[in-house]
Amino acid sequence: VIMNILLVCANGASTGVLVEKMKSFCSEHEKLKTKTINIEATSFENLKSYIEANDTDVVLVAPQIRFKEDDVVEACKNYKIAVGLIDTKHYGRMDAPSVMKSAIELYKNR
Repeated sequence: VIMNILLVCANGASTGVLVEKMKSFCSEHEKLKTKTINIEATSFENLKSYIEANDTDVVLVAPQIRFKEDDVVEACKNYKIAVGLIDTKHYGRMDAPSVMKSAIELYKNR
């Protein structure tokens, strides 16, 4: 299974830390380490060009730009991309397992 996850925030920097933690979690997790899971981060400004150029299955919106969620949904709707908000607590704690769990749920339900 190949899953492509994109985290979107104001400038792509704060989500970069979470991306690295999610990659580490996947590489250590018994069920996930055998799967190919790509996790990237980008800024809201680069979202459209990113999804036009890359296969993306799930877009997770960082809490600090939750007010842009409708814009993200609009940008993703023609690409069959699931969109969800990253829980504020999970983001604040950089809780990679919880964020991965929500990404997988969105992926399954898209």
